[in-house]
Amino acid sequence: MTLIKFNPARELFRDQFVNTQINSLFDSLFNDSLGKFERNVFFTPRVDVVESESRFEIQMALPGIKKEEIKIDIEKNVLSISGERKLESEKKEEKYHLVENFYGKFSRSFTLPENIDFENLSAELKEGILFVQIPKKEVKQNRSTVVIK
Repeated sequence: MTLIKFNPARELFRDQFVNTQINSLFDSLFNDSLGKFERNVFFTPRVDVVESESRFEIQMALPGIKKEEIKIDIEKNVLSISGERKLESEKKEEKYHLVENFYGKFSRSFTLPENIDFENLSAELKEGILFVQIPKKEVKQNRSTVVIK
């Protein structure tokens, strides 16, 4: 009979290793297949929303899209930016081996707060980034004191 010294750290790391392998197996099974589906169908541009004292700014990455292909709408405090990024027509003599860019229609919506100056919104497309400037306005406080009789 061989006597083996118990090492709790070794047992802990062994369990973590097995759990990590199982988790990565499931992640790769579901995420890889979803990623392939998503690449072919969905294009969701990445967005940064920045706030300063006087305004909000939405910065949306739209590489390869012309300003004429972008639509910006506002309805009931919801700002919507939509458009489509198209894959250039595939030529018969060319063969694509790998396509990692995302293509297709996109739409992103943002609920705006009540202190927005809708009259002075502006947008600019510069080097593949759409900058939407959303100025703030002061909200008047409708506050009063009621005297009890």
